[in-house]
Amino acid sequence: MSNLFKTAKASDLYVPPTLGAGGINAGFLGGRNGGTAYANPTAARSDLVSGLSNTGAEAANTFGNLYSTIAPGFNDLLSARLNTFNDSARSAIGNLRENLSSRRVLGSSFGQDTLTRANAEFQRGRDNIVADNFLKSLDAQRQLTQDKYNASKQQFQAGLDELNLEAGIAQNFAGMVNQQFAKNAQIDAEAQNKANQNYAGAIVGVGSKIAGSLFGPTFSGAGNALAGSFGF
Repeated sequence: MSNLFKTAKASDLYVPPTLGAGGINAGFLGGRNGGTAYANPTAARSDLVSGLSNTGAEAANTFGNLYSTIAPGFNDLLSARLNTFNDSARSAIGNLRENLSSRRVLGSSFGQDTLTRANAEFQRGRDNIVADNFLKSLDAQRQLTQDKYNASKQQFQAGLDELNLEAGIAQNFAGMVNQQFAKNAQIDAEAQNKANQNYAGAIVGVGSKIAGSLFGPTFSGAGNALAGSFGF
């Protein structure tokens, strides 16, 4: 025999908790047979997340605009460095020519070789300036590309982090509530089983008294045995 006495159910009395802190309203809608956990941001929190995302977008745009100035800027820098270097080279070659001429070896093989080596040295200097400028320009482009990527990532990461946070809170709520419903169901089953046993005991007691009053002790014992055969 089961469910003979209906007891107050812990599952019916259980009210899932809610959360209202940190700009998030969370809770559980539904009962032990199914429901949905929720975690919704307040308007104030949504504005903050949106502001953080917009900051990342603005930074990304700024880095993007700066990127377009790298090539022209380094080209101007290269021209200025080469002009300064060439002026120094021409002055040095002119002084060398005058020195060789004063020593009357300008037209000699020694003089020509000296000028050739000097011009080659200055050409290497020019090549070094061009290479150095290129590498610095490349590094500036790489750094701005990384900065722009990080800023763009921040733009979307702000929203993604918020979604993950809300999902985590809702998941925790669902797990907590489902666990409590399971505990309550166990409590309900134990309470109902105890109520059924008490009811069965009461029926046996009443039956024995009636049999004893009508038929005497012998029939009272028979009544107990008969009640036991029915599971009471």
